Amino acid sequence: LFFASASLCTAAPAVAEVGASISLFSDSRFRGYSLSGGHPVAVGDLSFDEGSGLYGAVSGSLVLGSGDGVRPLGLQLNGGYAKRVSPDLTLDLGAVHSSYTRYTSSGSARSYTELYAGVVHKYIAGRIAFSPHYFEAGARTLYGELNSNISPMHKVHVEAHAGLLVPLHYRGPDDPRTQYDWRLGVARDLGPLSLHAILTGGGPGRDYYRGHWHSRNALIVGISCAL
Repeated sequence: LFFASASLCTAAPAVAEVGASISLFSDSRFRGYSLSGGHPVAVGDLSFDEGSGLYGAVSGSLVLGSGDGVRPLGLQLNGGYAKRVSPDLTLDLGAVHSSYTRYTSSGSARSYTELYAGVVHKYIAGRIAFSPHYFEAGARTLYGELNSNISPMHKVHVEAHAGLLVPLHYRGPDDPRTQYDWRLGVARDLGPLSLHAILTGGGPGRDYYRGHWHSRNALIVGISCAL
């Protein structure tokens, strides 16, 4: 997510580019929730950015669980089209599908699909996403987010994120609630390596995790390497 928001806030290349990276993080959080149950994860990313505006990416992750060893965690596919309409304004349309195994913190295999539309103005990116099934059968949601990525000094990147998830339809026994999440991260480039520190959280209320052991707020550290 850090690299995705960074690429959205930079100029589109004139020729096709392929990028790959591997990363290690102390936790895997998605919109404030820990997918890895607080365990460290390894992530591999492969992306393609075509000069006409078409782009695609695939990301796979492994989790190091207590007593389970290294297990598959998730797979994410993303594709879309970004169109620059002015020197400072870019429009973005696309879709993302993510599948997670039973080794997530929920203990069961789940997936979601979202269609999104976004706009990028200089260092600020906004996006609205609709999901026809958000982890549960029949659950439909809207998710709005704002992202910013700046470089206050050479080889240092600061990222900020705020998101709001609004349930549209839900068939479960519990009454769904509108939820928010936030993230603030900093990265330091060291040649092909990048060091990361990310503070993240969500809410509202103490029941945000519905009884799960881990805290809403977390400090995540990691390292990534561009290949």
